[in-house]
Amino acid sequence: MTNFSDFKKFFLNVLIGSLIMAAIVAVIAVLTGDFNDVMSKAMFTLLMVVIHSTISLFFIHEEEKTSILKGLSFISNVLFMLVVISFITSICGVWDMFAGKTILHLYGTYVTLFFSLLYIDVLSRALNKESYIDKLVYFNYLFVFIIFIMFQPLIYIHNSFNVLGEQFFRILGAVAIIDGTISILIIIFYKIYLHKHPVIEDPTGQMAVKKTSSFRGLFLAIIIFIFLSILLKFIPRILNLM
Repeated sequence: MTNFSDFKKFFLNVLIGSLIMAAIVAVIAVLTGDFNDVMSKAMFTLLMVVIHSTISLFFIHEEEKTSILKGLSFISNVLFMLVVISFITSICGVWDMFAGKTILHLYGTYVTLFFSLLYIDVLSRALNKESYIDKLVYFNYLFVFIIFIMFQPLIYIHNSFNVLGEQFFRILGAVAIIDGTISILIIIFYKIYLHKHPVIEDPTGQMAVKKTSSFRGLFLAIIIFIFLSILLKFIPRILNLM
């Protein structure tokens, strides 16, 4: 855990260095008035650094204060790795190292992975209550993984409906129904457990508000960076059409 914390701080230092370098290039562009293709890419690089720096700072701040995702601690680390991968991907997109379609495909995978991890984290909060609930949760993990895998061909294959065929989507629908049914059962059994084992409530309610606020902040931050990064390749195209 300590090593991963050091990695987070190292990545943040890299972002700080990138921010300074991109800012210097942007200042030179403003002073010289020479706003060419390289300068515009430097500006977009600056934007990506600011976005990912903000999210990284949020992660490090929350890690030192308390655990955001209480279900499975490694999920927070995986989500931070998504930030790192997103930063690398966005830089590759800005400097045309990968095709625009490839960047969009990669972010499609990042989005599905993010929601899968978020789903798993929510499910994991029902663990260690009853043995039968644990079995349902682990069973549900399997279907979440299957759905994630089945979504990947939809992202990467052009005209996927015709290529994969109707049977593929029937199977996907069936798996999704099973997954949703198990999730509902877990919620019901978890509520029954809470009813039988009421917890002592926080008189002030401050702890619950604090945890809810932190989780909503994490969710909002990641959603913002995902959508801004996905729009990365469309902005230069719009500028070229103007």
